[in-house]
Amino acid sequence: MERGLRQGDQLSPFLFVLVVDVLHRMVGEAVRIGRISPLVVGRDCVELSHIQFADDTIMFYPPEDETMKNYKRLLRWFELMSWLNINFEKSSLILINCEEQRVQRMYRLWGCKEDTLPVKYLGVPLGDNPRLVKTWKPIIDKVEDKLSL
Repeated sequence: MERGLRQGDQLSPFLFVLVVDVLHRMVGEAVRIGRISPLVVGRDCVELSHIQFADDTIMFYPPEDETMKNYKRLLRWFELMSWLNINFEKSSLILINCEEQRVQRMYRLWGCKEDTLPVKYLGVPLGDNPRLVKTWKPIIDKVEDKLSL
């Protein structure tokens, strides 16, 4: 009991999902009270603030300094409350249509590596044209190889 959970423990994934749900709720509340501005996308003006999958969180926000700082504060509060450490050195920041001065300011604030689209996330290309066959060909080939077994 005094050593805590270790990686590989059968309870670890379940407890991690429970704890990270708190981060989801924190972001949702920050958006609701106006501390974080969501990114508005598409013709239907869908508000997008974050997506979580397993131990990954992808955050979306317009290029606003205050939202950027509030996200960083929120993540720091989450670290302090949960005792989980966010490794910003392993994290990537992908900026789209931002001025160079803002880009450098964000990289300094976040302390994470710089990346550009397209990137691969869980083997799926993000940022490539989804209408092109060449975008999906490697994935289709892998699925076909697995099914042929």
